[in-house]
Amino acid sequence: MARRVLEATSTRHKSADRAGWALAPELKDGVGGLRDLHALFWLARIAETSLSNETLDQAGDLLLAVREALHAEVKRKSDRLRIDLQPAVARRMGLDSDDGPNILMSEVHSAARAIEHGSALRMSELAGQVLGGPKRSGVARQLAPAVRLEDGRLHADGGVHIDPVEDAMQLLAIASETGRPIAPKSLVWLEETFARPPMDTWTATTRDSFLQVLAGPHATQTLEIMDHVGAWNVLLPEWGGVRGLAQHDPYHRYTVDGHSFVAVAKVKRAIENDAFGRAAAAEAGDLKTLYVGTLLHDVGKGSGEDHSVAGERFAHAAATRMGFDEAQIDEVAALVRHHLLLVDTATRRDLDDGAVIEFVVETVRHPRRLRLLYLLSVADGNATGREGWSDWKGTLVRELYLRVLTAMETGELPTRSDVAMRAREVEAYEPTLAGRVEAALDTLPPSYLSATSTPDIADDIRLLLTPPQPGQVKHRVDEGTEAGQLSITVAVVDRPGTLARTAGVLALNRVSVLTANAFATTHGIALQRFVVRPHQDVDWHRFGEDLEAAYSGRLAIEARLGKKVIDYRPAKPFVPEVRVLQEESAHSTVIEVRAPDALGLLWAITASLTELDLDIHVAKIDTLGERVVDVFYVRSSWGEKLNDEQALEVTRSIEHRVSQLFGD
Repeated sequence: MARRVLEATSTRHKSADRAGWALAPELKDGVGGLRDLHALFWLARIAETSLSNETLDQAGDLLLAVREALHAEVKRKSDRLRIDLQPAVARRMGLDSDDGPNILMSEVHSAARAIEHGSALRMSELAGQVLGGPKRSGVARQLAPAVRLEDGRLHADGGVHIDPVEDAMQLLAIASETGRPIAPKSLVWLEETFARPPMDTWTATTRDSFLQVLAGPHATQTLEIMDHVGAWNVLLPEWGGVRGLAQHDPYHRYTVDGHSFVAVAKVKRAIENDAFGRAAAAEAGDLKTLYVGTLLHDVGKGSGEDHSVAGERFAHAAATRMGFDEAQIDEVAALVRHHLLLVDTATRRDLDDGAVIEFVVETVRHPRRLRLLYLLSVADGNATGREGWSDWKGTLVRELYLRVLTAMETGELPTRSDVAMRAREVEAYEPTLAGRVEAALDTLPPSYLSATSTPDIADDIRLLLTPPQPGQVKHRVDEGTEAGQLSITVAVVDRPGTLARTAGVLALNRVSVLTANAFATTHGIALQRFVVRPHQDVDWHRFGEDLEAAYSGRLAIEARLGKKVIDYRPAKPFVPEVRVLQEESAHSTVIEVRAPDALGLLWAITASLTELDLDIHVAKIDTLGERVVDVFYVRSSWGEKLNDEQALEVTRSIEHRVSQLFGD
C-alpha cells in the first residue's frame, strides 16, 4: 500500500505544475498542492505514526480556504487559480486593496512551497520506516572541509568555520556543482543555520561560495533549496519583495523569484549555445557581476515604482553587502538598471537610425558592460517563455548588440546595413535570383535587412520582381518558426491606409497578430510581414478574397469590425497609452502605443494614423501575452516630422477610435 502511494505521487508529479512557482497554480493536484498532504496523511496512517506539523497544517488550511473561495467564484469546478480569477478570489479572502492579488499569491506560493518541501522530507522519512530504506554502504568521501558525500547524498559537517553560514554556503555550492541531493538531516541543519537575523556584511568565503552556486550547472535547484531553508532572508533581505510574487505578464511562466532562478541557469546556456554569447563571455572575462546582475535583474518588481530604477537601488545595496569593490558594485547596479535596454530598443526602434545606436552607446558606455548586457538579455528572454522570446526577437537583439559594439570600438555610428553582403547571402541561398537581389534590396529601407531573415528576403524578392499592380494584392502564408504560428506576407501598391486595411482583414478573420513589420519600397510597394496565431477555423482562401476586396473598395472594414468585436471585446473599456516621441529619430516622429491586446486594436491604431494622412515609414508590432507595444515611425504627407499640434491630434485620434470600437 505504501509503495502504491509513493508511486502515485511520483507519477502525478511528473506531469503536474509546481504550485509554489506557477503563475496560475493548481491548488489540488499541483506539486505542493493539497493532494500531497493527502498522500502524506495516508503514508503516516500506514506507518501508524502521528503527522503533527504546524507549518504543513497552516499551509494546508490556507490552500483549502483559497480553493473554497475559488469554487465560489467559478461556475464550473476547477482547482486552477487562473490569473484572471485572482483579484476576485483575493476579495473573497478579505484582501480588498489594490495589492490584494499580490498578497494572496505570495501567501499561496509560500504555502505550496512549504508543502512541496516539507511533505517530500516527511514522505522520505516515512517510506524508510515502512519499506526499510536503502542499504547503507557506510562509505564516505570528504568533498570539502564542511561537506562529505555519503551514500550518494551530501552531508554537512558544520563547525569548520567560525561563521556557520560559511559552512552552509559551502554545502550549497557543492550541491549546485554536483547536483547531489542534500541529506534530510542536513536540510534541517540548513534551516537552523539560517534561522538568524539578516547579515550586514558577507565574508569573502560566503561570497565565493554564493558565486559558485550561481555558476553551477544545478543552480536553479540549489537556489530553490535556499528558498526552502530560509537563506534569502539572511543573505538578501531585499529578496522578500519578490519571493512568490506573481508576474502580471501572462507570457511569463514563473513567479518573479522563480524566473530569476531560471535566468541564472540560462546564462550558462547563452554562453554554450550562442556563438555571439560565447565570444561576448570570452571577451568580457570575469562574469561574477553578470551572474549577480542576472539574479537581481527583477528584484525591483512589486516596489510600486519602475522596477529597473528600484532594482538598481536594491542591487547596489546587495552588491555592497556582498563585499564587491566599487567598480563591481556599479556594474551590477547598471546591469539591473538597463536589463531591458537591448530588447526594448531592438523590438521598438529602427536599428538603422543612427540616433538609436548613439543612444545605446551613450547609455551603456563600456564594451564590457555591453557584452554582459547581451548575455543577460538572452538569459532573461529564454527564461521568460515562448511568448517572451523568439527567433525574431533574438535576431534583432543580436543585430543591435553588434552595431552598438562596432560603434563603441570604432567610434563610428553605423547607419546602413551592407546591402551587397546580404545580397550575396540571398543569392547563395537561392541561386535563381542571382544578379537581381541587390537592386531590389536598394529599394527597401535600411531597417528591412536587420528585421528579415535570408529565406524571407528570398521570398520577398520573388514578390517584388513582379510587383502587384494597382488594385492587386500579393500575399503568401508560410509556417512560422514556432509551433502554432504562421507568417503572412503581403505586397501591395503603397498608399495611405495599407497597413490598416491588412490589419482589418486579419481581425475580421480572427487572426491574432504576435509581431509585425511594415516597409515601403522607393518604387511605391508596401511590404508587410505578420507573425500570427490564427483561430483553428481560418479559411485562408476567404482571407485572400477579403484582402482583394479590402484593397479594391469592396469591403467595409470598419462597419464589419464594429459587429465582429462585440463577441471579443475586452472585459472593460480601456484607454491606450500613446507616447509621441520626437527625439527618438532624426527623420521621423515615433508613435508608441501600449494597450491590452484586443481583436481589431491594430486596425484602430493604424486607421487613426491614416485619418491624419500620415505616412508610416516603419512599423514594429509586438504582442507580449495580453498586452501590445506597437511602434510606428511616421512622417507628414509632405515628408517631415510632426509638429506639436499634429502630435496632439495623433493621441486624440487613437484614443477616440479605440473608444468607439471597444467602448460600451
